[in-house]
Amino acid sequence: MPARNTPRTITPPVLVGTDRQDENRPSLVLKPGSLLRHMMALGSSGSGKTVVCKVVVEELVRHGLPAICVDPQGDLCSLALNADPKLLAEKGIDPAIAAEFAQKADVVVFTPAARKGVALSADPISDVTGLPKSERVYAVTGVAGMIVSLLGYDLDSDDGSGLVAVFDRALTKLADAGKYPANLEQFTTWMLRVDGAEKQDLARYLDAKKIDHACQKLARLDVGARRLLFHEGLALDIDLLLGRGPHSAAQPGKARVSVIYLNTLNSQEDKEFFVAALVERLYAWMLKNPSEDPQALFYIDEVAPFIPPVRKPACKPALSLLFKQARKYGVCCLMATQNPADVDYKAMAQFGTWAIGRLTTRQDMAKVQPTVKSLDPVHVDKIMEELPAQKPGQFILISPDNFKHTHRLQTRWLLTEHRTLNDEDIEQLAIERWHDRFAELESAQDVSGEEAEAADEDPPQPQTREKATPEQPSRRPVQPVADEASDDAPEDEPDEETAEDAPNEELIAFDNRLARKPSVSAAEFALLARVSEGQARSILRKLCNAGLARQYKAGRVQRYWSISNGLRPDLGLDEPVSVFTSRLTMQDAERIGRELRATKTLGVFGDNEELDHIEMEYRLVLQVGFSEKVTRSFWKKISTFDFKALEELADHVYLHPTNLKFVVYTPAGGIRLEDKPADYASRVQDFDGVTTVEKTAPAPLRFNPAELHNRKGDDIVRQVFRQRFHAAPKYVRQMFLPVFQLHMSSRGRTGTRVALIDGLSGKPLVW
Repeated sequence: MPARNTPRTITPPVLVGTDRQDENRPSLVLKPGSLLRHMMALGSSGSGKTVVCKVVVEELVRHGLPAICVDPQGDLCSLALNADPKLLAEKGIDPAIAAEFAQKADVVVFTPAARKGVALSADPISDVTGLPKSERVYAVTGVAGMIVSLLGYDLDSDDGSGLVAVFDRALTKLADAGKYPANLEQFTTWMLRVDGAEKQDLARYLDAKKIDHACQKLARLDVGARRLLFHEGLALDIDLLLGRGPHSAAQPGKARVSVIYLNTLNSQEDKEFFVAALVERLYAWMLKNPSEDPQALFYIDEVAPFIPPVRKPACKPALSLLFKQARKYGVCCLMATQNPADVDYKAMAQFGTWAIGRLTTRQDMAKVQPTVKSLDPVHVDKIMEELPAQKPGQFILISPDNFKHTHRLQTRWLLTEHRTLNDEDIEQLAIERWHDRFAELESAQDVSGEEAEAADEDPPQPQTREKATPEQPSRRPVQPVADEASDDAPEDEPDEETAEDAPNEELIAFDNRLARKPSVSAAEFALLARVSEGQARSILRKLCNAGLARQYKAGRVQRYWSISNGLRPDLGLDEPVSVFTSRLTMQDAERIGRELRATKTLGVFGDNEELDHIEMEYRLVLQVGFSEKVTRSFWKKISTFDFKALEELADHVYLHPTNLKFVVYTPAGGIRLEDKPADYASRVQDFDGVTTVEKTAPAPLRFNPAELHNRKGDDIVRQVFRQRFHAAPKYVRQMFLPVFQLHMSSRGRTGTRVALIDGLSGKPLVW
């Protein structure tokens, strides 16, 4: 085992607040060493659990400890913003302490697969070669599980567990032979080449045909928008996140606070994968860098989705092991959740300090009671009675490592601002603070970027390219390439797929140029790639054949785009789109689908249907922003002492893209379309506040192309809006609603009947 780090004793305690039950209001402090037994903050929404965790982060950073903070929603990004000194003084906080934190903290927001903050990527293949053999066994299994989860398999299913065994066996053999893959691409290449005795060996764990199918899916992982997850920005590295070493852009005398903002990832599966990759690397790092004293803090703000009691996401095994082992290596873990009932109780048992805020549901109270009873058996009933009545910032603090008795905590005021930052806020901060500092670091790490620069200086000619290796994937183009010179020019026939059209370094260099624009014509690409127009057409055709690019026709002109952009310019979606987050899972939709099946009346008439399959897609709605003058009620005039007859409101509504009916939502009735649902536009009920909106790349999503091609123009939308309301439209924006298509089949009927339900309420939808 590596030698222990030089002990670093942290003298100052961690001040979390005051004891509100004691009239003298003594300070409540935690010994830093006690946090090696981890801390859990619980409480319903608005209870202040994130604030108490941010207090712990601030205190540890003030004392020189770096922190890695996983931020699912943007609440932790504001650690980068200093609070107003006047407000701090009013709240009883010495502004000098806040100034000390600002001087010692190097807060950086990392954004996986996106350049909103500092871009961060994670290849699922992590280096295990330096680990002890017993630890390497675990690490290899973790890598195998991550890859299988990325492919969309349930890890608890027969196929999922069988495929984990296949990849585990393959990676172990490669490691034993000294040929462990450096990245996912190398592992994919090896798996595609497996045959003979090696294939028979792997077929012991899963049917050979299923292995072949999984390998095809594996080859597609690194194609399209998802490749950003593996290649965009700096490679995931714990020394980087902790600000250690020469390759971390560290600032002397400062402790790094790495906030990893997960909202830049498109799906929960990708978030689970990224957390799994992060935890796997943190575990390997701490084995190589052990310490008896606290040396780092690892914090997840809302941990429930990542370590649920029943389901097994890719990150659950890694988190469970980290919670058990981290204390031995100097890594403190801090977790928060508003739903204790949704967290695996075995994981919760590893935590020694508990801050329990307001809890109101019976399930959450029942989940917490055994823990409270084990820590404070004498006062358990009294504590449980207090929980529902606690106010924001009030917690029951139980920590046997720090206190003999349970305390009633009033959290201290934060040294930083506490607000939720959106993508635009983060991007602006990154431009001001981080992009320039980390650009040189990324340039040194990004090998593909250096190759692209070299290609710009001396553009490779297509006719001199070497043959690509036969194991690389290839695809046929979407449609033949049209000559742009005239309507009568013959279309080029697509080349037969050959090894020459498979991706190689030169072709990928051209794809990097193509990816700089949402889409281009052949003439535009000729200028971009510094080749003749004829060469440009040939290169673009080969990019399509290799599966790196696609094409569509815009009037007379054939246009091309790189699928690595994650865009859909063929549908007019040449930038990230705004989508409402579905409140239903596929399992929810399946359950509803079974309830909506038709059955024979009296066992004689009609059909008995079965749910054949489910498809999720996004339907277009048009958001119309407006200002409107409305009549003020008598009671509002009296209560505000403002007797003006009218007041002007700014709001927005949603319209169907083709029939321009208003999209109305109620929890009981779901989504429906109406001509004029209210007297004032500002009183139309819609789904604002019901769900969140995310910006995401459109390529992985399924759309209804007819809606996009046939949507009414903005001028018509504004005109129709004015006809229905006395309001002034300000803008029209495209947004997308999640919808589930339930395909029902029955005997004796060809095809399927399609029923729609919306992804917000699960109610039947007539669109």
